[in-house]
Amino acid sequence: MWEMPEVSVGDRVLFYANPYDGSDSPSFGFVSSRPGKETIKILVFTENSGFVEKMSVRHKDDPFWQESETAQQWQIWGCWKLHPETAAIREIRELIARKPKSKESAAA
Repeated sequence: MWEMPEVSVGDRVLFYANPYDGSDSPSFGFVSSRPGKETIKILVFTENSGFVEKMSVRHKDDPFWQESETAQQWQIWGCWKLHPETAAIREIRELIARKPKSKESAAA
């Protein structure tokens, strides 16, 4: 079963206005809250308006977009993906956490 990637308030994301358009250029945004199990709120930066809050945004890879009869109604909220830098920081943190402690640092 598909699960939405774990996000925290402040994480950088890419916002897509149209979940079905692969050529849609993303906007930069920040997670402002996680109101549901499958949705997040995003503060999206736009050139014309500054920051705009987007509510109830689903992940771009959520099977909901292909499987649900109500997906067209949810399309107005857009979709999101993790910003590449956010994903890289998570990967680095996981690698550091798995690294065994050296004898010198354990004695300190």
